[in-house]
Amino acid sequence: MSIFSWLFSKNTEKNSMVRKWILQEIKKVDIENPDVYALFLGLIQTAVYWGKYDTKGQNDQILQVSKQYLGDATIFEIAAYTYYRVEIWLDKEQPELAKQIALPIREWIAEKFHTVLYVDERQFNQLFEEQLLRYKSLTSAGKGLTELHLELEQRILLTKGDRFNKQSLTKDSASAALESQYIKNSLAKYEEINIPEVIASIQQYCDKHSKMKFEEKKSKGQQLKQNHEQRDYLYGMALVAQQDWVRACNAFTKVLSANPKHYDALIQRGLLYNTLGQYVDALQDFTVAIEVNPNESAAYLHRGKCYHRNLRVKDKSLADYSEAIRLAPNSAAGYFGRGELYDEIALHKEKQALEKNDHLTYAHVSEEFLAAIHDYSQVIVLEPEHDAAYANRALLYARKARAFQDLDDIENAIADFEKAMSLNWEHGYLYKQQDEMKELLEDSQLEKEA
Repeated sequence: MSIFSWLFSKNTEKNSMVRKWILQEIKKVDIENPDVYALFLGLIQTAVYWGKYDTKGQNDQILQVSKQYLGDATIFEIAAYTYYRVEIWLDKEQPELAKQIALPIREWIAEKFHTVLYVDERQFNQLFEEQLLRYKSLTSAGKGLTELHLELEQRILLTKGDRFNKQSLTKDSASAALESQYIKNSLAKYEEINIPEVIASIQQYCDKHSKMKFEEKKSKGQQLKQNHEQRDYLYGMALVAQQDWVRACNAFTKVLSANPKHYDALIQRGLLYNTLGQYVDALQDFTVAIEVNPNESAAYLHRGKCYHRNLRVKDKSLADYSEAIRLAPNSAAGYFGRGELYDEIALHKEKQALEKNDHLTYAHVSEEFLAAIHDYSQVIVLEPEHDAAYANRALLYARKARAFQDLDDIENAIADFEKAMSLNWEHGYLYKQQDEMKELLEDSQLEKEA
């Protein structure tokens, strides 16, 4: 059975992640001076071409069949077979370079496909090895391309696009024959056109790079390992986009194992720790990020949020927000976070005053109240459509309007409520408070007239 047929319900071209990836990755290749990684990319690009021949003159049935065998599971089967052919050729024609070329390509195939197909790396390597051994056993038994293609055909059949959809299973011999014909023809063309191209590119590489020059290229191999750091980071970001927090955290940990001073990875892992409720670990990552780059505002901002919203350490939170603002005065995020903190402090003082029936203190305009108004206003200057800043400022004005019944506070609250709700319908819960302010405004105006 194909390794991945049991994983795939949609092994089709439009769902292929490898096709999208190779289109971008192949652009990075130095055509004039290709390295082993470029050979790997060439092998994957060739595997992607399988089954994608000129369809002019083909009947509709063949076209429909072809759509079921163009996804990542099929691409892997073709890539594995192509790798096997390359490995056999290297062992025979370039034995001194065989391991130095074949092993990295093999590792990159495993690394790419175990990631794309969401298979445990150890399990994937074991299944990949078993698959290569099946091809080797056929070759060792004196079998030729016919038998290898027959084995590959059976594996490809098991990657059919809608394998989990019973309606798509082959129901009659005519359909089975049609699928077999398509795969056989595609393999024949692949063997005739693409396999020689892959081997020719490797031959060209071997001719250009002698064993001595290949040893000199090891430094470039080290650079490739460093590039893995960036790939792991981007993989982690992709997992964040999928809200796969734990695996994303592991990806950033892998980056930091290679480079403990990777600022962006520290920030991202800190944010993930925060999401996962590991606040002490989050603080540690943000603190290390500050040590790595004390002139960047992001780490201060996120550490300030962690102190503020999770650990309730107000003084440290205030210090971090203020430093983030100093480093990035044109960013609204620092002002909004500090505004929320000042707002909470002012509200806490007001609640304490009410509990003690201290109406004088309750009505007093505290420094924190004014600071919150200032920070929310600064957010609105920087981002005029920041709905949350309008909503929070409106609530501040409304609190003081209830205490003072000052016309300016009432009117400001009404205007901010209106703006917040117009920018974001989710602030609809503010209608009731806006109506309260309107009633208060009418009462105040009547009293003034009287």
